[in-house]
Amino acid sequence: MTTIKERLDILKAGDVISEEASTIAEEAVQRLSAHTQRTLPQNKVEMLVTHLASALTRMSRGESVDGPPEELFSEIEKSEQIDLANREINWLKSNWGDEIPKSEIAFLKMHYVSIFKEMK
Repeated sequence: MTTIKERLDILKAGDVISEEASTIAEEAVQRLSAHTQRTLPQNKVEMLVTHLASALTRMSRGESVDGPPEELFSEIEKSEQIDLANREINWLKSNWGDEIPKSEIAFLKMHYVSIFKEMK
């Protein structure tokens, strides 16, 4: 099984993600680890890291994606874990520097809520 760092290195080598996006994604995982004594759900963390690094790279390249369906997003917003997800996204916003589009924030909230639910 590849580690998060190895996954990010593979994506960088293929020019799928930027160095800066890789660094932020790796720091985001370190933050998750620091907030809990429990084992992080590896498969969900890998999905978050891949999406986060790809999303940040897309933004820096001027590319965009459509957000998730509104029904799904409204369910995420009602989750008990939304405050934790918002805390992490606020950290991302302050560390990325550029504005993160609402569509990307919606997907990131889905990933974070999913991780925090499993860690509950």
